[in-house]
Amino acid sequence: MKNVTKTAAIFIYLVILSILLQFNLTELFDVKQFCLVLAGMLLLFFPGFQRGESRQRYTGQLAGCALFASYIQTFILLFLLLSSEVKQEHLLREIALSCRPILYGICLWAIFSIEPDKTPGRETTPDTHPEKTAHTEPLKERKYATASEAYEAYRNLGLTNREAELALLIEQGKSNGEIAAELNISETTVKKHISNIFEKLNVCRREQIRERLR
Repeated sequence: MKNVTKTAAIFIYLVILSILLQFNLTELFDVKQFCLVLAGMLLLFFPGFQRGESRQRYTGQLAGCALFASYIQTFILLFLLLSSEVKQEHLLREIALSCRPILYGICLWAIFSIEPDKTPGRETTPDTHPEKTAHTEPLKERKYATASEAYEAYRNLGLTNREAELALLIEQGKSNGEIAAELNISETTVKKHISNIFEKLNVCRREQIRERLR
């Protein structure tokens, strides 16, 4: 339902722009270019597809793939345009029309991107800045009342800012894939950080990270 609402909002906004800026709205739409962006989005999404991931991660990946596909397509169109013989008086118009895939990519990104769930009672990810997490829910089975205090405790144990964030997410039972999606980093980077955390805290299992604070 949110996707339909976003699509309608984008269309209405484009209509308003066409009226106020006095341009032909139909010139923005090219079925072939739009379909190519959709195809590119799906093709780029397929290599990173993993079963069992959350819907939020799937839609987030689709949104990012839509942008990448639109950038690639726009580059190719501009390359082909500049490689062809176009009259100088028509060049600027053709360049503008070749940039339409970027508009499609941005619209698809806006439609598929999903804001983090803020529903009360749902577990949320600790904020990157510890001072903003002073009033988060109490963490279970820990002498530290807030995520901010636990974050500072991990920092005092020698972890970097990013490693402390990962330690809190590991305590919540998140997998490497979920952590990578939350922090917008690769799973390889997550594994490297976890290895550093194990070494600095002198532990060998994820479950021991929480015990290290006691």
